[in-house]
Amino acid sequence: MMLHVACLPFPSHQGTQAAVASMLRTSAEAGRRPALLTYAHGAHPVDARYEHHRVPDFPRVRSLRSGPSLGKIALDVRCILEIRRLARRLRPDAIIAHHIEAALAAITANVAPVYYVAHTALSRELSVYFPRLPASPLDAIGRWVERFASGKAAGVAAIAPSLANLLGAEVVYLPVPWAVVPDRPEREQARAALGIPLGAEVCLYAGNLDRYQGWDHLIAALAELRGSRPGARLLVATESDPAPVLAEAERRGVAESVDIRRLGGELARALAHAACDLAWVPRRTEGGLPIKMLDAFGRRLPVVAMNRATAGLAVSTVCEVVRDDDPRALAAGAAELLGNPRRVDELRESGVRYLDAHHSSGAFLSALDGLTGGAGASARQATRPGRPPRALREHRAR
Repeated sequence: MMLHVACLPFPSHQGTQAAVASMLRTSAEAGRRPALLTYAHGAHPVDARYEHHRVPDFPRVRSLRSGPSLGKIALDVRCILEIRRLARRLRPDAIIAHHIEAALAAITANVAPVYYVAHTALSRELSVYFPRLPASPLDAIGRWVERFASGKAAGVAAIAPSLANLLGAEVVYLPVPWAVVPDRPEREQARAALGIPLGAEVCLYAGNLDRYQGWDHLIAALAELRGSRPGARLLVATESDPAPVLAEAERRGVAESVDIRRLGGELARALAHAACDLAWVPRRTEGGLPIKMLDAFGRRLPVVAMNRATAGLAVSTVCEVVRDDDPRALAAGAAELLGNPRRVDELRESGVRYLDAHHSSGAFLSALDGLTGGAGASARQATRPGRPPRALREHRAR
């Protein structure tokens, strides 16, 4: 069996948590026996077909925000101890460590082969979380930590092709499985529920408001778009504090055209996507995969994405791709779709086909088996009964 470790609050409606949940759900539905270890807290109860373990609830941290903190460092130490305790009971064939903190914790625990799955690039994000410090030393620290974890791991994967290229030649791409949502609310119903005018042209941003997302470009893009399309609005669906968005919208003179709604569950997510005409996907830093883009594809919502946000995926014909850090390009991409219903219909269908072809359960499980040598694939275990997989035998022989 596989023990997945994610040093983060779980579950929540953030991208990394959603990606981890989808991987665990896919593995469980395929008849495998995954288990997951996370922090003690989350945004809502877990409804899962896999074992979910939590570290002890001390120190009592309740933040859902991304990025480093003293409280999270203390919880990461607790994760090391909990990995050792769980390993004695579960005897995992391997540990799948999601993101750098989990990789360091699992490597330190030293109880089974560790496969490091990178969700973002630490070397690109540290300077975003510490903007007052010089960027170059922070980038160098991030690269060193990533090289250390990669060197100690039995294998390294990344959830985006661009991230795999960034981390090194030996890193493989692990696609996040993502399903198409079969039904969606009617547009009129969704707008009535959210209090959005029926005749408005609405762009969606669904995600957190951390600086690395580049959400501030959307406010400038909205101001630009309203010059040619006065009915344009921006719906920000988020669990983050919306005060920075409202302040920036006030500064740009578009506050009356920005709607904030809580992204608190499947119904809220479904209503937000159904109420909008397109999704905007910006990105300030290189490396991560915006799960919000896959979610929009799966809900048949056309996407206008910055090039950096496509993360190296083959989506140039699946969405409108525009220049990085260019609000005017975002606005122009939105205007093109708002004035071209045929193109919108094409993108809705191509998004669904893309997910079916590249983010299916089969694509994910095949890539995971390629990374781990099949460890944990109960139906296809290549080792003899009672004999540990090769990676575990080699790990114990060290």
